[in-house]
Amino acid sequence: MTYKKMVGLLAVSSFALAACESDDVSDVKENAEETGDSASDVIDGIDSDLDYTSSVGLEIIGGNWSPDGYTFTPTDGEATVNGKATPQDDVEKVYAFVIEDGIVFEKPELTENEFTFTVSETDAEQNFEIGVSDEDLWEIGDEADSEELVRHEDVIIESSQAE
Repeated sequence: MTYKKMVGLLAVSSFALAACESDDVSDVKENAEETGDSASDVIDGIDSDLDYTSSVGLEIIGGNWSPDGYTFTPTDGEATVNGKATPQDDVEKVYAFVIEDGIVFEKPELTENEFTFTVSETDAEQNFEIGVSDEDLWEIGDEADSEELVRHEDVIIESSQAE
């Protein structure tokens, strides 16, 4: 059995279990009749979702990965974050954004789909969202929502003062 079919069966099983929590079986039957989706239709829908690939990939180079994001420790008062965008063939141009507290802090230039972002160390830990898009969404100083980016990663700049 293929991976996609197994995931599909898992989804169908989850729907069935959720339906079991309902005391009124007639509601479950009516909902199934209203949607007209058979188990095969649900599985086929899941298969198409699994084939999704974003138009631009993002790789943060260096730092230490944690569930909170990539952590960088400043050296000589500065931390440098390197990134690489991997666009699909149909993407003409890629834009990089550094967001701090919902504001575009910097727009690093990409050279051969690679970029560098350098920030000075402060007395406190700094948190950024670094992301890429195939559209020029914002300018420096604009309010920004990282969810609008094609891909983004959290980056944490530690402070040696906190140690």
